[in-house]
Amino acid sequence: MCGRYGFVVTRPSLAATLPHVDFPLILPPRWNIAPSQDVLALRRAGERTLAEQLRWGIELPADASGRRRDLINLRSETALSGGWLRRLLEGQRVLLPASHFFEWRGGRQQRQPMAIAHRDGLMAFAGVLGRRVDPGTGEVTPAVAILTCPPNRVMAEIHSRMPVVLARDAWERWLDPRATAAELAGLLVPCPDDALRVRPASRLVNDPRHDGPDVLEPEPAVQGELPF
Repeated sequence: MCGRYGFVVTRPSLAATLPHVDFPLILPPRWNIAPSQDVLALRRAGERTLAEQLRWGIELPADASGRRRDLINLRSETALSGGWLRRLLEGQRVLLPASHFFEWRGGRQQRQPMAIAHRDGLMAFAGVLGRRVDPGTGEVTPAVAILTCPPNRVMAEIHSRMPVVLARDAWERWLDPRATAAELAGLLVPCPDDALRVRPASRLVNDPRHDGPDVLEPEPAVQGELPF
């Protein structure tokens, strides 16, 4: 799964990689993005690709008790299997640029956050566009969820799921509104093992109020902990 990630990429670097996208003038670095916060999302609008801040967390339909909850991650296998989640996949898809994401390793008492980055520096998660209804005003706003897949060999040592990290030559195809779910199924797979770099991070990442570069710094070894 993916429950935290970061986006520390300059606007010039983004513009060089994606020259056809009109990015916001100000893109503040984010080291520790948490669910329910706004994230940078790319989506197709006619012939243009828009870059905008959208909420991370799609509102699911109410259950029998009337309770509502948010979907931050969507299993790609579930999206391909049918139902309204497949309609999300066949609807408008988004790219979510990232510089790193976090996953936790170990037991409940000694969970060690790990920072995972891409060898190319910038990566993009496969995402889908949904909506959220403000409980106070009833206003409907767009929201996003990240697609996940089984882990590659590197991630399997940490977690049973990982975000779908799309190859760069698949970014345009993912956003193409003409592509069907069946055509996109081949993209919803783990990225190559050698694409990712993993290292210990700081436990400061456990608190979303900590959103600075120190969340990426490994902590001094504590007696009794195993080296990574």
